Amino acid sequence: MSISLTPKTQELIEARMKRGGFANADELVQHALATMEEVESEPIDDETAAAIDRGIDQGSRGEGRAWEQVREELRAKYRV
Repeated sequence: MSISLTPKTQELIEARMKRGGFANADELVQHALATMEEVESEPIDDETAAAIDRGIDQGSRGEGRAWEQVREELRAKYRV
């Protein structure tokens, strides 16, 4: 099978490979697909589903915050 990738996707793959852990792009894609399969097959528990619903409701009411603000708070808290 032959596939075409956008330049942005190629950049993402190359950047991830430079960080290590994958011998080639095929190995990286296999890992990504296996991870997607694992995540998609896990059921969401009631507590998580309720939290998602609360978040959606908050967003609908305009109570959300900009991602940039949340990201900076998380970086400060966890020093990422």
